[in-house]
Amino acid sequence: MKKLLAMLLAAGMILSLAACSQNEKPSDSSQDPGKTLKIGLVLGTGGLGDKNFNDMAYEGITQAQADLGIVFDYVEPSSISDYTPNLRSMCEAEEYDLIIGLGTDMSDSLTEVSEDFPDQKFSHIDSFLELPNVSSVSTKWQEQTFMAGVVAGLGTKSDMEFANEENVIGVILGQENPSLRRGIVGYIAGAKFVNPDVTVLEGNVDNFNDPGTGKEMALSMYNQGADFIQAIAGASGMGIYNASNEAGAYSFGVGANVNYIQPDNIVGTSARTVDKMVYNEIKAMVEGTWSAGMHVSGMKEGAVGYDATDSNVKLPDDIQKAVDEITQMMIDGELVPPESMDEIDAWVAENQYAK
Repeated sequence: MKKLLAMLLAAGMILSLAACSQNEKPSDSSQDPGKTLKIGLVLGTGGLGDKNFNDMAYEGITQAQADLGIVFDYVEPSSISDYTPNLRSMCEAEEYDLIIGLGTDMSDSLTEVSEDFPDQKFSHIDSFLELPNVSSVSTKWQEQTFMAGVVAGLGTKSDMEFANEENVIGVILGQENPSLRRGIVGYIAGAKFVNPDVTVLEGNVDNFNDPGTGKEMALSMYNQGADFIQAIAGASGMGIYNASNEAGAYSFGVGANVNYIQPDNIVGTSARTVDKMVYNEIKAMVEGTWSAGMHVSGMKEGAVGYDATDSNVKLPDDIQKAVDEITQMMIDGELVPPESMDEIDAWVAENQYAK
């Protein structure tokens, strides 16, 4: 009887040890098999619900959670001044394998904090930082908006329903920064590539979350003769889309496809896959292939492009033909848009679409 009891106790101890072993937390190394990575995400101003940059980033991280088994926290800064304390707080927690920041307006804060925490890995979306512990992920904004410029440049001289005879189009920023400025450059270059005499009005809401001002600015441009406006304004773009509906004019979305919001007025979206950018950074961490440095992609890589899905606006056949041809020229590397305002005039002089 004593022997039997001893055998049962021994078996119980073995089972108990096995159970404990299964429940033990893995080590802190991101290379350990089975480790659950923890990711921190610092959104841009405007927060969730912007139907743009922040929403796409959140979609990417939630998809990574579903596919890759990571866990994550996120924070929604109310202003640029929140970036540094938000990033610093995550670093001080010492529990995040990777911290992801969004937008070029976070560059100064991320530079400061990454230098103070050299062992922390960061991914910065929409960035051109060169720091030893930061993966700077960016897209070619000048390629992202170029095709919307082509459509606007041709459309403003067409017989499309809301086109007029003024030969004026517009573009509205949410905030001045180098990446978005390249978006304006691409839009202007695309328009002048097919219509060198077009006038392009520019505006800046100076806030990514002010649709009221975005709407006022767009209505003012429409009153000045613009019939197409490219929004590059985050949640402020909602005002621009509504203004195009109210004015009986056209607009272009940016980032995530927003054509469904005003499908009779939003001709297309200058799209980019921020969700995939975030997802791929996390996937690289999971697979152990993450690396610091610059990572830039464009139309050739499928990171940006013109998306007319869910729009009710039908382009005339000749414009659609031009869109298809010019898109292929860019994918093939035959047409490379300029990157700065200073280059536009010379670039346009050397590059004209042969219909």
